[in-house]
Amino acid sequence: MVVPMASFSNEAGPAPIPRAIVKLGGSLAGSPRLDPWLRAIAEAPEPRLLVPGGGPFADAVRALQPRLGFDDRVAHGAAVLAMQQYALWLAAREPRLVPVEREEEIARAARAGRAMLWLPWAMAGRDATIEASWRITSDSLALLLAIRLGVPELLLVKAAALPEGPVALAALAEEGILDPAFPELARGYRGRIRLARAERPETLGEGGLEPERPPLRSRAGAPKLEEDEAKR
Repeated sequence: MVVPMASFSNEAGPAPIPRAIVKLGGSLAGSPRLDPWLRAIAEAPEPRLLVPGGGPFADAVRALQPRLGFDDRVAHGAAVLAMQQYALWLAAREPRLVPVEREEEIARAARAGRAMLWLPWAMAGRDATIEASWRITSDSLALLLAIRLGVPELLLVKAAALPEGPVALAALAEEGILDPAFPELARGYRGRIRLARAERPETLGEGGLEPERPPLRSRAGAPKLEEDEAKR
């Protein structure tokens, strides 16, 4: 069973949500640009939810797939676990980030004004509505989480060079800056999407690249992260 993002509420009304979701690419692992972003997220006056990339853990999955011969469904699950591993390393690096797995934990941390770090396996690891292929990476998982929670902004931090002028999401996907599934999934997101350069942590709150968007579609047309097992 999956639930639309509008159902993320309680008897007292809509559950608290983060100000934004920030996806930090795994390519920042070992980079001096990583810690300034972690500090900026942890110290921001409004709570952000950090979504990790897969980093070297996901690279290992890609390298092992042809050697061991496992299919894309196995690779997808292993890649989500790679994000989980990277998140654990980030949590040790910046202890002020609160690790969260499920919506209730996200709501509690947001209510307390705490910056958060998503451990994705509980919500994304066994979700059959998410395409199990390399077309879906941590960028699209961050987008699906933003849709699910109704978070008003998604910020993608990129080590790759970004265009200076206006650019469409589809063009960014063609250049490999975003994953192939991202532009179509973005049609189900009503919030703001920005991209920031890894060397510019001051753009956490504003600035960066805001790409041109495809037309929105109805919420019913988008895949959704699976409901917490405990709610079934």
